[in-house]
Amino acid sequence: MQVLLREKQVIPRGFSFSAANADIDGTSSPKNDIGLLYCNTKASLCGVFTRNRVKAAPVLIGMDLVKRGVVRAVLANSGNANACTGEAGLDDARRLMAAVASRLKIDADEVIPLSTGVIGVRLPVDKMLSKLDILARGLGDNVDAFARAMMTTDTFPKIASRRVGQACILGVAKGSGMIAPDMATTLAIVITDAIMERENLERTIKDAVRTTFNAITVDGDTSTNDTLIALSSNMLHAELEGVEKAIFEVIQELSMMVVRDGEGASKVVRINVSGCDTDEEARKVGKTVGNSLLVKTALYGSDPNWGRIMAAIGYSGVDIDTGSVSIHISGHPVVERGVEAGGYKEEDVRSALEGKDIHIDISVGSGSGSFTIWTTDLTHKYVDINAEYRS
Repeated sequence: MQVLLREKQVIPRGFSFSAANADIDGTSSPKNDIGLLYCNTKASLCGVFTRNRVKAAPVLIGMDLVKRGVVRAVLANSGNANACTGEAGLDDARRLMAAVASRLKIDADEVIPLSTGVIGVRLPVDKMLSKLDILARGLGDNVDAFARAMMTTDTFPKIASRRVGQACILGVAKGSGMIAPDMATTLAIVITDAIMERENLERTIKDAVRTTFNAITVDGDTSTNDTLIALSSNMLHAELEGVEKAIFEVIQELSMMVVRDGEGASKVVRINVSGCDTDEEARKVGKTVGNSLLVKTALYGSDPNWGRIMAAIGYSGVDIDTGSVSIHISGHPVVERGVEAGGYKEEDVRSALEGKDIHIDISVGSGSGSFTIWTTDLTHKYVDINAEYRS
């Protein structure tokens, strides 16, 4: 297998980017809030989307476009989710798609829209239309500006890339809150210039999402707009195994950035569950513990209250023999056979919980099922950010 080179930023051949400020949220912020990604050839397209029954207009459109499997451009915006806007929201998105297509001299159904922001408000289409000429003329290699245009409560742009031989893989994502994915998460785009059968590209991102974006939780909320799309300009031959591994690594790195940028989070927590009958049961246990507000607040306070972890395991919906449960926190035994571990030292565990990276290892039996979930603590700052989100 070819060696994967980890580089801060490599841009796959055929792709270019631009960004502008359209004051989409009406706050007069100077931040860029609309971005354009363009491919100078027909790119293979696949994607995964939210399983929330309430789907935003761009998600509904994107799901249809993915069936076609070909795209030339991505129009992304922050400040407005274009969700719960009915037929008018679909019309707004299609109007923008047609306008972008006209400027790029491509078909309207070769433009896929991505939106994130406040739910229930129509897009300020006229404002956005007024910036399309700037976007079309400004296309270049400024990935950072494009990534920042997708940001809402994020504190930094999320960009990851790899090189496999001459082929490049680049990923950008936004996400900080409303993170408890049930299919994809947030907004994420992965592009490559490697020649790949669309079926291989689709399988690769779906496999990657299962153990990355589908294994993170910040606040237990699944967005109406969760989308991860992958595009290939199919310009360079590269070893398939190496490209697939690189795509996985890019998606994994992006998902970890989302967790580390969790709204108000001060700690990143890995929850490893083993001993279940199936991996899915282990995922349920881990996700329940990771979403528990009592567990998350205990983590924030460095409180070694292992009873909260036991309680969450118990209501996970998985048939557990309490007498088979053991828990370790950052290597310290806390629970053995369902009761406090012999030699348990609360001060040692408290000290471990004061770190920024915490590991919780849970074994519930002798089964072969296992899964790893990533979560964060829950802080006062999270409440402040979300209480003031629209003000």
